[in-house]
Amino acid sequence: MKLEKYIAQLLYRYQCVTVPEFGSFLTDIRSARLQPNTYTFYPPKKVVSFNALLKKNDGLLIHHISQTERIPYNDAVSLVHQEVSLWKKVLESKEVLELKNIGEIRLNTENNLVFTAVETTNYLTESFGLSPVISPVIRRNYVPEIVPEIQREEAVFEEEIKEPVVIPIGSGRKKYP
Repeated sequence: MKLEKYIAQLLYRYQCVTVPEFGSFLTDIRSARLQPNTYTFYPPKKVVSFNALLKKNDGLLIHHISQTERIPYNDAVSLVHQEVSLWKKVLESKEVLELKNIGEIRLNTENNLVFTAVETTNYLTESFGLSPVISPVIRRNYVPEIVPEIQREEAVFEEEIKEPVVIPIGSGRKKYP
């Protein structure tokens, strides 16, 4: 059974998907951004991270598998447990655990899980169909405006004639008898 398919489905709808006895996949929304070097605009997206300390079963993943596959809850628990034990064996053999459309998990030298997210998948449903846009460089040529000498003198004269407008400011309170 491929748990990553169910995890990916839930990441579109929820901020946290917990794989019991393994860890949790968390999402955080990143706003739209501009890459100044390449003039590329990137749409908003959900960034996926992993926390190995959140292992307690919250029932979301197992309930989703149970409903999708139309199997009893206890059977879904055993299927998830089998898949997690396979994942742990892969990691213990110092191999990389690849989760399709989610990312890669590996053990570092201190036996901690290190997660690298897939950058191509966007789990933010509001950004569905949006892709990065590359804008051509906009070059502006400023041509100084040549104003005849007569018009310059008239403009200076008009500025000198204008008097400042004084607007009285009241205290804002009304006096009642």
